[in-house]
Amino acid sequence: MRAGPKAAVDGSPLPFRPRSTGAMRFAKFCEKFIVTPKGTGARKSFRLRPWQVDLVGSVLDAEVQPRTAGWALPRGQGKSTLVAALGLYDLMLGEEGASVVVAATDERQAGIVFRTAARMVELNEDLASRVQVFKSELRVPERGASFVCLPAEPKRLEGLDFTLAILDEAGVVSRDTYEVLTLAQGKRERSTLIAIGTPGPDPHDNVLADLRMYGSEHPEDATFVWREFSADEFRDHPVDCRHCWELANPALGDYLHADALTALLPPKTREATFRRARLCQFASETDGAFLPVGTWDSLSTGEGIPDGAAVVLAMDGSFSDDTTALLLGTVSSTPHFDVLRVWEKPVGDDSWRVPVAEVEDEIRSACRRWQVVEIIADPFRFTRTLQVLEGEKLPVVEFPHSPSRLTAATGDLFSAAVNGQMSHSGDPKLAAHVAAAVIREDARGIRLDKASRSRKARKIDLCACLVMAHSRATWRATRKPRRKTRSFAA
Repeated sequence: MRAGPKAAVDGSPLPFRPRSTGAMRFAKFCEKFIVTPKGTGARKSFRLRPWQVDLVGSVLDAEVQPRTAGWALPRGQGKSTLVAALGLYDLMLGEEGASVVVAATDERQAGIVFRTAARMVELNEDLASRVQVFKSELRVPERGASFVCLPAEPKRLEGLDFTLAILDEAGVVSRDTYEVLTLAQGKRERSTLIAIGTPGPDPHDNVLADLRMYGSEHPEDATFVWREFSADEFRDHPVDCRHCWELANPALGDYLHADALTALLPPKTREATFRRARLCQFASETDGAFLPVGTWDSLSTGEGIPDGAAVVLAMDGSFSDDTTALLLGTVSSTPHFDVLRVWEKPVGDDSWRVPVAEVEDEIRSACRRWQVVEIIADPFRFTRTLQVLEGEKLPVVEFPHSPSRLTAATGDLFSAAVNGQMSHSGDPKLAAHVAAAVIREDARGIRLDKASRSRKARKIDLCACLVMAHSRATWRATRKPRRKTRSFAA
């Protein structure tokens, strides 16, 4: 194929004069110039499926072309082929001096889309005669247009002036990368950043999840569009549910083969990983280091705690820049747990503090709704609140987080979970906090801990509440309560 700056190129316009516009014009371009480079249909004309036309149409058919598009799809839908073709479309037929940028977690990942595009150029004579191919760039000299791939490193993305940017694997790239790319816009009358990918390991803390939430909260924003193919509303369905497979995978039965999905079902892969990658579900890693695969999900009943039940109330967190959580557990030898409330620091708000009075009012309200026999917390973090509540004659119990106490309580919780001697409501925040917890082991035994001390590390406050609540709920169920209001945890 012709390649390099010295190769002769055809400077004439691409022979393409369709009457259609928008996504249908793109579909005609693909049919005439794009050859499928690999997989099902390899070496044949790339004909867009209706769902692909609709997806691209969310950008190309909009009354005002959006500045940002978020696309969430499971793996195996041919998204690299689709966005490579879309990049070539802008390269060849976009505005004069078009600039297409592909960024991903690293240069290898970005290279997947780029190499797909380069192969498409090679397989079509009209494209190959007009495009210069370099190691990491496609160039059309006559139009001053370029198509480049870059690693998702903010410093490498500064100063861009793109007409189309494709941020691949948006579920795992950093926010800094996304912000550098999106803030590069404004120099062109039209430019679009398409963030595409599958949900990341932390379903609540990634670029794709942020875009999804923004789209649901601001449907009126014409500068933004969100599209997803997922079975996220059916996370309670088993992983082999055909309805979910068909809902999330528009390519199923076409160029995505069902036997491949069957071959990857848990336990060959972890359940949460399969749900994210193949069902595009924003699922928590509930089968991580703390509990065996599938254990946490098997304990869910989908039910809360009835009013008036005898419960313990555990509190963990801080009042500065962290998360503060309240958890309820029934007094029983096989307790049932549910989240009462969680306060979380808003992203980017360094002045935020947990509303202490609101936390205390929530506890008072719980005491009126249920028969709260103990309010449990580590006194190191909650001295003032515990004093206030104790002064109101509420049943405060201190649970100092000493290594020996946490070791025993963590071991008891683990044993109860794996033996089915506890249950929970299925609250997704509780699942996420349990998933984020890891085990630290030393000569004294096992203890619950965070995977990282970074401020960006996933939170485990509800899991810490679970350790305390389980310890006190089971103790209360097997022993007579003490007469004093205040006591130290046994």
